[in-house]
Amino acid sequence: MANVSQSASLASIAAYLKLTHECDEQQALVEAKEVMRNLVAMRQKGFISGWYFDAQGHLELLPTDSAMKRIEPMK
Repeated sequence: MANVSQSASLASIAAYLKLTHECDEQQALVEAKEVMRNLVAMRQKGFISGWYFDAQGHLELLPTDSAMKRIEPMK
């Protein structure tokens, strides 16, 4: 999955939140914007390279190689 080039869009995140949290369209969009700001901030800090929805509909994060080196146990 390291080659995923497209991220989940604001609209798809809002739709997911609307479905899973049973909120209205406006509240889902407000919350999706907050999620998106946090995802972009994590990408700018070098923690993740992107995000996507997996086959089960879960929002997944793609950690950067440098982040993985920090969180993988020492061998």
